Amino acid sequence: MPHRFMAGALLLAALLGSRPLHAQSQSADAAAKHQAVVAIYPVMLQAVQARNLTQARTLCQQAISYEPRDPTHRYNLACIEALSGAPDAAFAALNQATALGYADPSSLNTDADLAAVRTDARFATVLQAAARNAGGTAAPAPTATVRPVGPRPAAARPAPAAAPAAAAPRPATRPGAVAQPLVGKVTGNRPVGLFLMTRYWIATGSLEKGTYYFTPDGRVYVNPTGFSAAELAAQQPNSRGTFQVSGNTLTVSWASGQKSSSPVEDAKGDAFNWDMGIFVGAQPFRNTQQLLGTFEGGNSASTGSGYIAAVGTYTFRADGTYARSGVASSTSVSDGSVLKTGGQGQTAGRWQLNGFVLTLTDNQGRQTSGVSFPFVTETSAAKPDRIYFAGTLYKRQ
Repeated sequence: MPHRFMAGALLLAALLGSRPLHAQSQSADAAAKHQAVVAIYPVMLQAVQARNLTQARTLCQQAISYEPRDPTHRYNLACIEALSGAPDAAFAALNQATALGYADPSSLNTDADLAAVRTDARFATVLQAAARNAGGTAAPAPTATVRPVGPRPAAARPAPAAAPAAAAPRPATRPGAVAQPLVGKVTGNRPVGLFLMTRYWIATGSLEKGTYYFTPDGRVYVNPTGFSAAELAAQQPNSRGTFQVSGNTLTVSWASGQKSSSPVEDAKGDAFNWDMGIFVGAQPFRNTQQLLGTFEGGNSASTGSGYIAAVGTYTFRADGTYARSGVASSTSVSDGSVLKTGGQGQTAGRWQLNGFVLTLTDNQGRQTSGVSFPFVTETSAAKPDRIYFAGTLYKRQ
């Protein structure tokens, strides 16, 4: 299941220098909240699969706070409560879901996550309400069919078709070899390679997303922009250091003099939990076709006195060109008054992909490079549903 929100704040500052969008700030705020939900869902699903149900519940409740009228979030909360052994909370969420229009009695009948509450007498009432919402008069009887564990995504999509056999035109890549990290794996509680890290902060209601690069010789780098020796050495002292594993405890000694020490939990294959974060091994794009298309994503965070959000859309074309548009909004509350501001911007240019590094060169010659890779699920290997780029998860449109 998404990054430091500094990237979103910097985008906001840049966009506020563009033409004002006071009339559009409310819609931009809603769009940013939806993108926050899109980022939360993969993390929530991972938490459910790892049976970290406390974290999954917190993330689902955050999605509800962003989109309180969406019945799917209430349905997913019911799944989490049922798995947690809390039937009263599960039925409270199911009743809220149907009150908001949830209309899928088939999922109610077959969802394995609801198996623990399906024999409860209250379940028939929920089924009837969902059937009425769907336009029917009666709900079918429950069946024994189950589906894989995990809440239903907010926007479930059929598995995409495999990429065509014919090769599409390839964009240019940067000349010369570029240093690349290993694919993230964890063995004996010791991680090696590149990992996507997501960590939810309750105090600010923000989802931190970022990359950690663990080298085989015991060094670690947070959010690197590249992987050459010079680029890694240029990392700030609080984002580079050395690490060691003793038993199930991983300790990082940062170059700034601070230390981070926490148990490694649920380590298996390419994933583990550490220091309140979920780490999933990153794999590079198989080919440039995986990056083609339009992706939308954003970051948002509470500032204590308000709320900031930024949403961006990228379109990557087979001829090596790209287009980007962005919208940002800021809400500040002071002495009972509310101030909303916003801005937008657009850029275009050429993109170059080299391993884990994506470089954008706009039409004015300005370059932006960042770590990028697909966020692949079982049904999206050929055409990934999400990609990570420079601190943000983007969803395919």
